[in-house]
Amino acid sequence: MKRERLKIIVLLWMAFVTVSCVTKTLTSVEDTGKAIILKNAGRSVLQYNYDRTEPPEGVPELFGRNGYIHPVWSPEGNVLTEIQPPDHRHHYGIWNPWTRVAYDGKSYDLWNIGDGQGTVRAKGIDSVFADNNVCGFVADLEHVIFDSGSETVIIDEKWKVKTWNVKEGFMWDFESVLAPATDLPVLIEKYRYAGFGYRATKEWTRENCIMVTSEGKTRQEIDGTRARWIYITGATATGRSGLLFMAHPDNYNSPEPLRIWDENANGGRGDAFINFAPTKDMDWMLDAGETYCLRYRVLAYEGEMTEDTANRLWKVFAVGANDLSCRNKNKSQSVYTLQLLFLTLQLSF
Repeated sequence: MKRERLKIIVLLWMAFVTVSCVTKTLTSVEDTGKAIILKNAGRSVLQYNYDRTEPPEGVPELFGRNGYIHPVWSPEGNVLTEIQPPDHRHHYGIWNPWTRVAYDGKSYDLWNIGDGQGTVRAKGIDSVFADNNVCGFVADLEHVIFDSGSETVIIDEKWKVKTWNVKEGFMWDFESVLAPATDLPVLIEKYRYAGFGYRATKEWTRENCIMVTSEGKTRQEIDGTRARWIYITGATATGRSGLLFMAHPDNYNSPEPLRIWDENANGGRGDAFINFAPTKDMDWMLDAGETYCLRYRVLAYEGEMTEDTANRLWKVFAVGANDLSCRNKNKSQSVYTLQLLFLTLQLSF
C-alpha cells in the first residue's frame, strides 16, 4: 500500500512539473463582440452566442434569442450542430431551457418560445480564462416569463464552460448553476423534454447516423430510457465524426432520462435530437435562496466511438477532479493545472 501511494505521488509530481513547464498556450479564447469562441491549437471547438440571433425572414420575432452554443466543431472542422431549422425554429444548437415552469401559481413554457410565454436570455459574460491547456468562460443568463404585457426574471443561471487539451478529441465541460431570482420558489414540472438539448447538423438523418447509450440501447430503443452517456456518430465531409455526451452522477434524477428522436422523426427523415431531461418523469423544486447544479461533459471526435471508450471516459468524468463546488465563480491557474493533471493521468490508464 505504501509503495503504491509513493508511486502515485511520484506520478503526480512528474505530471505536475510537465504540465507546469508547458510554455506554449494550446487553448485560447476569442471574443468577436457577438460571441465567445473556445479554441484548441488554433482550431475552433465551440462558440457561445451572447448576441441575439434574429429569426429568418417571415418567421415571428419571438423565435429570436441568444445564450446558446453553436457551432460545435469536430477536430477536423465539421460543424455538428444546427439552429433555427424549419421544422423546429426554437432549436438552438446546444441550449438549456425548461418546458413547464410553475411560478406564483401559474405555469409557463420557456422551451417553445414561439408561444410567447417566456424565453432565456444571455445577460453578460462574467469572466473568461485561458491556461496552457484549458480555457473557458463564465456566462450569466436569465429565464424570463411573460405575463399580461410584463416580464419577470424567475431564474438566474450561470454557465461555466471550459475545454481541455486532450488527445481523444475536443473535450469540453458544461456546467449550469440555477437559482430562483426572487423570493418565490420555482417548480420545474415534469415534461417529456426539457433541459440540456442538442440539435444535430441537418446533414445527419436516419440514413447516415447512429446513437448508442451506456445501457446498450440503439436509436429505435432509446427514447424514455435512462443513461449515463449517449453518443451520436454520423457522416461528414471528412468521413465520420461524432459527439459523446456524458451526464454527471450528481445531477438531479441521475441517471437521467433521455428524450431523443428516433429514425421516424420529421416525417421519416430521421433528423437527430438528443436531450438529457432530468424532469422527464418527476418535478424539480428550486427553493428561493438555494442553488442547483447540472454538469455534462462532451467529447467531439473523429471516426467511430466504442462502448468501452465511452465507459472509460465517463468514469473519468464521474470520479475525477471536477468542479465539485458549483458555487466556485473563478478558479486560479494552479487549480486548472491540477484538474488537467488528474484528467491526463486518468485518461492514460
